[in-house]
Amino acid sequence: MILPNASRKLVLFLPRRDDPSRGEPYSADLLPLELLQIAGGPAAEGFEIVLLDAMVEEDYLEQVLEACEGALLLACSSILGYQVLDGYRVARAVRERHPRLPIVWGGWFPSVAPQLYFEAGIADAVALGQGELTFLEVVRAIASGCDLEEVPGLALWRDGGLVRTARRPVEGFERLPPVPWQLLDFGRYADRQLRTSSVKVRHRLPSPLSWTGTRPPVSFSYFSSFGCPEPCTYCCSPRVSGRRWKALPGRRLAGEISELQERFGFDVVRFSDANWGVSERRAREFAQELAELGTRLHWNATIEIETVMRYREETLDLVRDSGCHLLWLGVETATAAMQERIRKRINVGDVPVALSRLVDRGITAGSFWIIGFPGETPESMEETLRQAARTKHRFPGCCAEVYPFRPLPGTEDYEEALRLGWSMPRDLEGWSRFFEWKWHTEGNPLPPRVRERWRRYIQTAAIYDRHVSEGPQVLRSLLARLAGWRLARGWYGLTLEQKLFHLLARRIRDGSRERAPR
Repeated sequence: MILPNASRKLVLFLPRRDDPSRGEPYSADLLPLELLQIAGGPAAEGFEIVLLDAMVEEDYLEQVLEACEGALLLACSSILGYQVLDGYRVARAVRERHPRLPIVWGGWFPSVAPQLYFEAGIADAVALGQGELTFLEVVRAIASGCDLEEVPGLALWRDGGLVRTARRPVEGFERLPPVPWQLLDFGRYADRQLRTSSVKVRHRLPSPLSWTGTRPPVSFSYFSSFGCPEPCTYCCSPRVSGRRWKALPGRRLAGEISELQERFGFDVVRFSDANWGVSERRAREFAQELAELGTRLHWNATIEIETVMRYREETLDLVRDSGCHLLWLGVETATAAMQERIRKRINVGDVPVALSRLVDRGITAGSFWIIGFPGETPESMEETLRQAARTKHRFPGCCAEVYPFRPLPGTEDYEEALRLGWSMPRDLEGWSRFFEWKWHTEGNPLPPRVRERWRRYIQTAAIYDRHVSEGPQVLRSLLARLAGWRLARGWYGLTLEQKLFHLLARRIRDGSRERAPR
C-alpha cells in the first residue's frame, strides 16, 4: 500500500559518457535506454518520471538538483568510463542538498562493484543485473515504507557491510513492462546527429554504404536482448546474467522497430545488445517480418564469428536484404592457446571466412581484438597484432580494432590479474579513468616493445583507412598504399610516414576550424 503522503515523482538520471576535457563527444544516437527500460513499470502505475540525460542537457547538475526537490528517489545507471566519475559527482551533490533522498544505482558497473558506491556514500541500494522488475519493486517499497531487504536482486549496506538480497532470475521480455517511449524527446538527439563539426565524435558508426541521402542518416539505438550465453573470462556478463540470454522474438521485434520508425523517423537502428545474433531463427523471422511489413531501414548489431559460420546462406541473404549494413564481431585473440584460455574458443581460421561471408554481401564487418590478457606471452600479443593487421589489409573497409586488456570487476580475469599483482583502482574516480585505453595507459603491464608495436599498428591502420577525406589526394593515396603494404607484412609503419600523416590531418583540421562559422 502506497503511503498517502508519498511523492509520486521519480528522477532518473544518466551521467555523461564523454569526458568534456577531451573534446571528443559521444555519438548522439546512444539514447538513454537504461532509464527508459526501468521507467516502464512505474510509469504504468502512475508515477511521474523526470528523465534527464547528460547527453542532451546543458546544465544537467542543476537540473537534477532541482528535480530532486520533493522526489521519491533518484535512480542512476552507469557503465565503465567517464560516466562513473560524472555519476559520482552528481550523486554526491544530490546527497549534500537532499540528504534524506534515497539514491538507487543500476547498470553493468554498479552491478559488479556495488561496494564502491556504498563506500562513496552515494547509494542506498544497487540493482544487480536486469533491473526492470527490481526497480519497480524498489519504487513500491520506498513509497509504501517497506524494507528494501524484501526486494530480490539488490545490494544493500547494513551494519558497515555489503548485503545481497535474494537472487532475481533473468526474465524474458514477455514479463517486462512496455518501454514508455513517450518520455523520449528524440528530436534533441536527431538534431545533434545532424550537426556538422570538425570535432571527432566517439563511437559514431559508419553510414551504410548504400546511403545516398543529402544529409547524414539519423540513427536510433535499441535493446532487443539481455545477457549472453558465452562463458568468456574477460566479460562480466557471465556473472551478471548467469549466461542467460533473453530476447524479443523476431516478429515482435520487427513490429516494434517498424512502429518506432514511423513515430520517430529514423534511418538506422543500432542494436545495443551484448550479443544480438545468438538465435538464427530470430534473425530470420526479424528479417522476414520487416519485409512483410514493407519497412525500409538500415541496422547494425553485434554477432559472433561462430554464429556467422553456422548461419545458413539463405539466412545471411535475408539479413542483408532486411537492411543490415554493419555487424561487429569479437575475435579477441589470434592464438589457439589464448582462445582456449579465455573460453572464447574461436577457430582463428574461421575469421576471414566469416568476414568474407558478410563483406561479399555488402555488409561491413568490424572486428575487435585484445592484447595483454593476464599471463599472456609477448609472442601471443604480437601474433594478435599481426592477424589484426592482415585482417585490416584484406578487408580495408572494415575496422580491425586492437585494445589493451582491461580487467573488469566481476570477471575471472580480474581475479587472475589481482593474483598476478596488477595495480587496480581503489575508488570510483580511479575506475572512471581505467577504461580509457586511448589516454590512460596505466593498469596493463604490456611489454614496452608490444606497446610500441600496438601504437604503430593503430596509426598505420588509420592511415590505410584513409579516414582523412580532404587534402592532397596524391599524398593521401601514397600514404595509404604504404600503410597497406606494411599491414600485409606486419611491420606497422615508420615514424616518418606517420608524422607526415599527422601533419596532413592537423593541417586539414585547423583549416576546417578557421572556415567554421563563428
